[in-house]
Amino acid sequence: MATGGRNTGWKHQLGALIGLYLQNSTANVSPVQRKVGDIVWGSCADNSTLPGAECGYAIVPLDYFNSTAGVAKIALGRYNATTSPRKGSVFVNPGGPGGTGVSLATGSGSFLQQVIGEEYDIIGFDPRGIGQTEPATRCFPSPEARTAFIANTVLDRGYDVSPNLTDPANRYHLIQTQRDADALYKTQFAICGQTMGDQLRYMGTSTVSRDIDFMTTLLDGKDALINFYGLSYGTVIGQYLANMYAAGLFPERIGRVAIDGVVDADAWANKPAYTWYRTWLSSTEGAYKLFFEDCAKAGPSECALAKSRNDSATDIYNRVEDFVNKLYDEPLPAPNATIPGILTNGRARLFWIGALVVPQNWQSTAQAFAAAMAGDASAVLDAVNEKELVDMERSAVSCNDNKPFAPPKPEDVIDEALFVQQNVTRFGLTITISEPDSGCQFWPVTPPERFLGPWNSTTKNPILIISNTNDPATPISSGEIVHKALGNSSALLVLDAPGHTSLALPSTCIALNARAFFANGTLPVEGTVCQPNSGPFPEAETANITGLAAIGSSKALVSSDDKLLASLRHISSHIFKFGA
Repeated sequence: MATGGRNTGWKHQLGALIGLYLQNSTANVSPVQRKVGDIVWGSCADNSTLPGAECGYAIVPLDYFNSTAGVAKIALGRYNATTSPRKGSVFVNPGGPGGTGVSLATGSGSFLQQVIGEEYDIIGFDPRGIGQTEPATRCFPSPEARTAFIANTVLDRGYDVSPNLTDPANRYHLIQTQRDADALYKTQFAICGQTMGDQLRYMGTSTVSRDIDFMTTLLDGKDALINFYGLSYGTVIGQYLANMYAAGLFPERIGRVAIDGVVDADAWANKPAYTWYRTWLSSTEGAYKLFFEDCAKAGPSECALAKSRNDSATDIYNRVEDFVNKLYDEPLPAPNATIPGILTNGRARLFWIGALVVPQNWQSTAQAFAAAMAGDASAVLDAVNEKELVDMERSAVSCNDNKPFAPPKPEDVIDEALFVQQNVTRFGLTITISEPDSGCQFWPVTPPERFLGPWNSTTKNPILIISNTNDPATPISSGEIVHKALGNSSALLVLDAPGHTSLALPSTCIALNARAFFANGTLPVEGTVCQPNSGPFPEAETANITGLAAIGSSKALVSSDDKLLASLRHISSHIFKFGA
């Protein structure tokens, strides 16, 4: 999105976190003979990295069950510990699937150390099939070719949903649209099978977890514990690490693992994607309504959708919904958009579900949508059309992770989506486009390993779970499910805020609890709830660093809050790309 000078495009925001780190950070290192166990470091080719950051790669088995299959080259980024004694490495993952950790570590490593601790090396890696890791997911001749393949299809423009959800004609229209979607999934996955063959088999989270185990030994020694910090899809990796039994290795090797913006890995692995959303969208409507409440509080000087100080949240909400519903029958031309087109009902919903991910951008969101309601949909359409150039990386992960299931009929998919639309949130169909995990019944390969549980391991050390009360993509209910499954092997820390992950509205309370956890394993008291340091709109800002009782509010910690908050905002901007 290009509104108010800020990039708030939904695809840059939400897959969180999807493919946000596609910069070239390949190491400037000399070619060497690749053999399993090699690890090489050098300078980074990307000059946007922090001074002192390093790039490199590790050579790992392509298939941990077949030594003759060859090798994989895992791209790495490192920001070394700055204090002694060094405590080891912390692997970081920003989400997706599709985001790469190399850019996160090399561009924000020193800032991450303000949260994790300067005594740790920050290790970013590109998971299997992603970024600079080899083999990479290259189903199409180029990312541009894949973008052209889906242009102006339902995978691009979203589902247009009638305001009358019970109208049989609406259901029929959606079923026909789903048939189109299924044909597109089947075609693009067939292309993947033809161009990549068996290489597609090695891109699942089970294999990624084994890579982390293997690289921990390379970097820190065979007796070292695994330390990990994961956001969004990275929380799936964290749960695999905590629960996988690799000859008794992983649960007994868990050191400090923190996960933020939690995906329920049990559902991820064991249920078809179209059935996820009754639970996964359980906080989306709350986030949507909070937008209008905060807009009304901020007033017209800060929120362009508010007409006066007397506007209530309901007034603003009704105007927006009336406009979106009208688009079903009367799409709005946008001749001045970067790519001229029309703003449809489906594209408007795509705009909104992306906007809910990063509340820090809500002022820009309001400006763009107010302009659309006044007749100029350029900024909204630019936001929806703005695509990072990606291939099929996400599907290569989610479809390798998801167990096979009976192919659903288009009627099954649409009836489930309509149930979600009527009973959970108006974004029940939108999510299938903004979070593209559907169509795995057409995936052409079977991975060498597919971990399906159980998900209630007793780990050597408990993990830290962080959830927002109104996360539109990964609800607090998912954090609660994971916490309940792990029991005393976990602690749940809550941020009372909208947005996807705690970085969407930074909180020094969350960061201080996380730092105490990585420093010495201190867990927050059960029931600890933090507040963000500021609200989405300037008028609604608050300064709140409460919730420190669990770790103690020493003067040393509190005096560093300004530096810590600045670090959180840097990390947040790096991930969500706002204001950059």
